[in-house]
Amino acid sequence: MSRVKINWLRDYQTEIEVRGLHHLKGDEAPEYGGEDTGPMPTDYLLVAVGTCMCLAVAHVAKKRRLTLGQLKVGVSARKHEKEFRFDSIDLLIQADLPPDQLQPLIEQARRVCFVSNTITAACPINMVAETIEP
Repeated sequence: MSRVKINWLRDYQTEIEVRGLHHLKGDEAPEYGGEDTGPMPTDYLLVAVGTCMCLAVAHVAKKRRLTLGQLKVGVSARKHEKEFRFDSIDLLIQADLPPDQLQPLIEQARRVCFVSNTITAACPINMVAETIEP
């Protein structure tokens, strides 16, 4: 099970702990009322999708005994006009492989990309409220 803890600091700033090992910051951009002291939550979502797909491509390439010298993933997203969500997320996957090897590799990697599979399956998010005693 993945474990992440988020502690609100002030305004829109948060301190994030991942598996007790990694410490990150979260904030909003100034146009959304933040101070830009860390990535926005939507940035982390795009980072998760891109990183997971990058690692999935590398994993499948290794399994298929394909040698990757370079692999880059760019991620962009289009915001929905009326709702608080993205309409679509677009990935540009670049590697030093010919198209006849790269395209099937990406399709196979898509099947093992945990993050994109979770998002596209519309995973339910369960929330429990608990009061912190002073």
